[in-house]
Amino acid sequence: MKKIIGINGFGRFTLHLLKYWLENPKSKFDIKYINDENLSLKEILYILKNDKKITFKDYTIDNKDNLIIFNKKDNTKNFKINYSTSQPININWLGFPDIVFECSGRHTDAKECNIYLKLNTKKVLISATSSNADQTLIYGFNSEQVLPDNKVFSYGSCTVNAYVPLANFINNKYEVLNSDVNIVHNIQAYKLDNFNDIKRHPCTLEASGPDLLKFLNSENFLVNYTLIPFTGISSMDLRFATKKKIDLEDFINELDNEIQKGTLKNLYGLNAAEKKPSDYLLTSKNLELVKKNIKLKNGNIYLQGYFDNENSVTRFFDISNLMCDLI
Repeated sequence: MKKIIGINGFGRFTLHLLKYWLENPKSKFDIKYINDENLSLKEILYILKNDKKITFKDYTIDNKDNLIIFNKKDNTKNFKINYSTSQPININWLGFPDIVFECSGRHTDAKECNIYLKLNTKKVLISATSSNADQTLIYGFNSEQVLPDNKVFSYGSCTVNAYVPLANFINNKYEVLNSDVNIVHNIQAYKLDNFNDIKRHPCTLEASGPDLLKFLNSENFLVNYTLIPFTGISSMDLRFATKKKIDLEDFINELDNEIQKGTLKNLYGLNAAEKKPSDYLLTSKNLELVKKNIKLKNGNIYLQGYFDNENSVTRFFDISNLMCDLI
């Protein structure tokens, strides 16, 4: 029996999650409730019907009272979601879902999320980095080590998902001595009017990397994170110095094999050359690496790739499915 989900927060993340959930037959959960502190039902319906990037072309979208209704055009599926607009503490469906997804981006403090843990609700999954969550889960890295007694979980972030499993693979093979990451990150379209400068910004990976990977620390790990006024894909350049000597051809073959049938399967792509930027939009991969841009210089291995940070929701979906098995 599928688990019942309630979501707080209707932003870009929830929009992607709705689309991915509607189109994924492997889902072990049903989204029955959505709340947003600011957006009215009328505004939500407008977003669902008019977003330029996320389209629900296979569905007609309607509403009745406080219900958002998705009807598949071939009449094979019908979904109804209760919608509410209130502060989290006043949400009228609290205690009904099995799991609450905190997707507002505002409530990343795990203590704030304790209000969701009542009656039927056994777990909370935060769609962003939370420094005091009971556990941070990265799919393909520690997602098989979920501690069943934990209640509030952090999903991580797009950059954490892109870096951590790959870095763990390289460390297991070659023993990482130090590493740095350069990220050029897009912003959401609605922020463009008030964002005209290129600016450096703190990145969740800088703290989460050493927390999750014990071979990293503040002395041997550096993250440069730059926001630019661009709504397309984001890019990541990675460097690793290793204790064991790397042969470039062997490294690429091992990486390719791991992506094809090992621990990195379905998490990363390895493209022979760079594609058009639009080809990376809505990719389900954490990072689409470019083979021709993998270099070995002075004992350092350099990798480069692209990711659609909005669509990191695919890993959130995977974590959610795993969590459904725990309750």
